[in-house]
Amino acid sequence: MDQILILLIISGFISYSAWIFSTINTNKIGTQIASGAMFIIVLLLLWRVFQLNLDFGLVLSIATLVAGLSWIMGLILKLKSLISESGSYFWILLVILCIRSFAYEPYQIPSSSMEPGLQVGDFVLVNKFAYGLRLPAINKLVSKGKEPKRGEVAVFIPPHSLCDSTPEEARPELSSMSIRDSQIFLSRFLSLQEARCTTLGIKYIKRVIGLPGDRIEIKGYELFINGNKVKQELLDKSSEESLYLETIDDIDHIVRTLGISEYENFVWDVPPNKYLVIGDNRDNSLDSRAWGYFSKENLIGRGEFIWLHWGSFTELPHFQRNKRIQ
Repeated sequence: MDQILILLIISGFISYSAWIFSTINTNKIGTQIASGAMFIIVLLLLWRVFQLNLDFGLVLSIATLVAGLSWIMGLILKLKSLISESGSYFWILLVILCIRSFAYEPYQIPSSSMEPGLQVGDFVLVNKFAYGLRLPAINKLVSKGKEPKRGEVAVFIPPHSLCDSTPEEARPELSSMSIRDSQIFLSRFLSLQEARCTTLGIKYIKRVIGLPGDRIEIKGYELFINGNKVKQELLDKSSEESLYLETIDDIDHIVRTLGISEYENFVWDVPPNKYLVIGDNRDNSLDSRAWGYFSKENLIGRGEFIWLHWGSFTELPHFQRNKRIQ
């Protein structure tokens, strides 16, 4: 557990206790000081949460629980101010939690792996009920939904970002692979896991290419699904990049190539309850080619809309890129 985070939580609990004590004793100055301290600590907590890339669903669930317990405490102690403030926060947080958990969740694009369709700084609405309803924080499926389709853009947790995941879970066929290929995959997967894994994992967004039972082949930049070559139409070519219109199961999207992986070859037979994903920026994407398949249980939702773009803190956010994701 992060020491700064623990210190902030303890400081928040002390400030909260001081606020209750001052309120009971009608100490207005003490109440104002404690209230101001709590406000600053909450801001610092949010800053630390985002800095550590913690699961915001878990944080929101805990905040809702704390607000509810605080409301109950106000009823027990008969403190009108605590009842009023905690009650209002509880219902606001509960509504946000329900919308975020069962309807739509905002997701910010952190890298260029899905360019040109999704750019760094795009804020995406993720449909949380597209693949079935899941409990917040623990991501446990509580109702069945549709299976992901080829060509859809999905948000999920890849195996290398989970510290308790094994290479065999990412590539169940590992034992039947050639010694050379298995050693290359093991080395790459374990190094990625060591550098990036967390207890709850990290959310990625990629395009679904392979479904359970599919045979996927990549020969240079040519993509084959179950022996059928995926249609690609050249849109633009320069000395730096090439843009292609790719069509997978009637879903059109633009892919970008840089000429780096022109001679690479991959073959996958996707196992049951597993999915294979690749980024649209084919030469600059950390995807299934590096860390294998992701499991059905680690699906988060389907990316549907770009609703905001905010490239950096040095520029103003705008809505010029608002569009449905293809």
